[in-house]
Amino acid sequence: MSDTWQGNERREHPRVPIAGELHGKIETTIDVPLVDVSLSGALLEMPSTLAANTRYRLKVVASDAAAFEAEIEVVRSYVHGFDRGTAGQPAVKYRVAIRFVELTEPQETSLQELMDRRSGVTLRAHLSS
Repeated sequence: MSDTWQGNERREHPRVPIAGELHGKIETTIDVPLVDVSLSGALLEMPSTLAANTRYRLKVVASDAAAFEAEIEVVRSYVHGFDRGTAGQPAVKYRVAIRFVELTEPQETSLQELMDRRSGVTLRAHLSS
C-alpha cells in the first residue's frame, strides 16, 4: 500500500511532509467548579486528573465579572466520586489541590476581594495550560 495520496487535492494549501521531528503544543482552557479557596491555594473539581508539580494558569471569575488570575502548581489529584456523563454513562470526578505560585500584592488583594464577596456571587475557575 502506498502512502501517496491518489485522489484530488481539496486543500487550498497542500500539506508538506516533515523530515525528522517537529513538535507542537496545544493550549486549551477548561471551565471547572471551585470547591474552596484560600490565599495560598484552592481545591478544584475536574473531569480528569492532573499530574502533581505541573503548572497552569488559573483565572477565577465571579458572576459579577470581577476576576483574579495567577500561575498555579498542582499539589495532588485524587478520585472524589462518580457522576453521570453527557450520555448518561458513569463519569469519574476528581478533586485537584493547587497552590498559587508567588502571588504579587495586587493579586493577593484581588483574591481577597473575591473571597470577601463570595456570598451572593458564583465563582468559576478557568484552567489553561
